[in-house]
Amino acid sequence: MVGRVVVGVVAALTLTACGDDPLPAAADGTDLAACSDGSCEVLVDSGDVLDITEFGRVEITIEDDMLEVANRTDDGQGNRSELSAGGAEGRQLQLNNQMFTVVAVKDSQGVLRVGG
Repeated sequence: MVGRVVVGVVAALTLTACGDDPLPAAADGTDLAACSDGSCEVLVDSGDVLDITEFGRVEITIEDDMLEVANRTDDGQGNRSELSAGGAEGRQLQLNNQMFTVVAVKDSQGVLRVGG
């Protein structure tokens, strides 16, 4: 019996060491609307959009353990602008005066902190 317990514990530790850890819990969960005031911490998926009142629409892209935030605007008269920044876990990103922190990234999801 003792041998089986030890094998089970070793297998569990091996899986944990292989990067199977889940993402940390985000303070605001999956409530993207919590970001409207420019301050939140949310679980995001690639393709999600944050609507920040004082900043605008922020599109999220996650690929290869990198999270990108992008703000694209079109003034309706043919003038377009795009701001984007990307980074891995632990990176701070800034678009104009809006701050973003990549708390964690795994597969096509991430935990993103918006604001200071």
